[in-house]
Amino acid sequence: MGPTPADQSSTANRRARAVQRRLRLLAWLTLAGSFGGLGAADSRTTLPVTVTVLPVARLELAAAPSPVLISAADLARGYVDAPRPVRLRVYSNSRAGFTLDFATLSPWFTAAALAGLDGEATLGPEGGSVAQRWQGQQTRALELRVRFRLVAGLQPGLYAWPLQLSARPL
Repeated sequence: MGPTPADQSSTANRRARAVQRRLRLLAWLTLAGSFGGLGAADSRTTLPVTVTVLPVARLELAAAPSPVLISAADLARGYVDAPRPVRLRVYSNSRAGFTLDFATLSPWFTAAALAGLDGEATLGPEGGSVAQRWQGQQTRALELRVRFRLVAGLQPGLYAWPLQLSARPL
């Protein structure tokens, strides 16, 4: 599993501070050079500066996903639909889009069918990733509907939400 949004944010903050320190040093060197030759002829220096902004992505859930109540009828049918859609918003500075990563927390399903993305996607019990592309967009609100195919031998009951979501830039 890749870095969490908090890790990505921390890394981006460290890099931004390092760039700021370098820019301050360049400004100081330029200023010091302009005063270094008092009384001498004017001298000018041009320093090229390059700044690279690394792509980041952040995911916000509107609410924690609900636990899933699995009935005897669901077991007989072989699947259960999530009680409500997973509402989330993804923020990214990547021009290409982002990837949603799904990590399995509780393996009570054999497949999870996701609707509400650019296309439908199906994940196995190990989880997976789904790329979402855009053209210059910075934010996307999503409403994911999830249908879980149930493992054999499962008992009726209330089960914790089985997936952890994260986002990363493309």
